[in-house]
Amino acid sequence: MAVMSRNQTRFEEHGREIWERLTPDEREEARFHRSEIRLGMSINALRHARGLTQAQLAELSGVPQGQISRIEQAVGVNPTQKTLLKLALALDADLCIVPRDAVSD
Repeated sequence: MAVMSRNQTRFEEHGREIWERLTPDEREEARFHRSEIRLGMSINALRHARGLTQAQLAELSGVPQGQISRIEQAVGVNPTQKTLLKLALALDADLCIVPRDAVSD
């Protein structure tokens, strides 16, 4: 079991305080953005695990490199199901939905 440092504990407490001040709509938006970030991080991690650059993944998937970059960074992009499936196939991965409690932070 990992031991949290004092700074990590303070950061977690600060995050909970901010969360409590959010409206229900703001919380929903935050959950959505967190999912976007996780998606981008997953694609980035799998791409690196496969030893691919964004340009190589773009070539394999047919998805423009700039779009891959935006997806990985969760910046101003709303990828279609087809785009995500192309990336998954190029990465030799499945695209699936899992319960939030199955995902570690």
